[in-house]
Formats: sequence, C-alpha cells, structure tokens
Amino acid sequence: MKKAIQILLIIILVSVISMIVVFVFNPFDLRTKFISSMINSYLSGTIENYSPLDSNSGGGTVIENNESSADKHPLLNEEQEKTLENYGVDVSQLPSSITPGMGECFIEKLGQKRADEIVGGATPSAMEIFKTRSCLGQ
Repeated sequence: MKKAIQILLIIILVSVISMIVVFVFNPFDLRTKFISSMINSYLSGTIENYSPLDSNSGGGTVIENNESSADKHPLLNEEQEKTLENYGVDVSQLPSSITPGMGECFIEKLGQKRADEIVGGATPSAMEIFKTRSCLGQ
C-alpha cells in the first residue's frame, strides 16, 4: 500500500511539473494550443453553428496571407482579429453587436479601465480572452 501511494504521489508531482513547464516555457507551442482548444470548445457550445478555424492553418501560428487584411468583424481591429485567429477563433462567426449584458460582464471581468483600453483598440491577452469567454452568451 505504501508503494502505491508513493507511485501515485510521483505521478501527481510529474504532472504538476509538466503543467508548470508548459505554461512557463511554452514548448512546442503547447500553451497556445491548450488555450485555443478551451476557447473554441466554449464558443462551440455558446454560438450556434460555430466551427473553429482549421487547426492546421492557424491555432498558434501567425497567419500571413492576403485574407488577413480583409475586415472579418466590424467590432474588431486588424490586430485583435489576428490575435483571435492565432488562437484558432473564427472571428467572422462571433456576435457582431454587443448587448448591454455583454458590456457589463466584460467590465465586471476585466475592470473599467482595461475594458475601455480593449474597446479603444488594445489587443487582449490569452487570459483576458479566457476570462471573458462567458460574456458572449449574455
């Protein structure tokens, strides 16, 4: 029994260390892929008929083509669109208007100052995208 507990503790320790390495050092772009999969799974459940971008064409890699210069979403600037596309989010399928509930949720999650910066054109970080994902359904 003592050996089984030791083996279990070693497995847990190795798992925790592996997660720390992935989130601190981002080997093989795993952190971006992990965040991308979490965001897209939530969007698939929240937005009707949502399908994420092809993981082979985006999902953590910088998209360099002529299509990226086209305005795919009226509320986002080019840099914000590119950031979301790098996480595998199809920005053309996001809601094209912000309801009062979405705005209040956004301010509640990020604070008034940061929300104003993002509305003004600042690019949100991966954690900010993840924090505010629940605001889309309101």
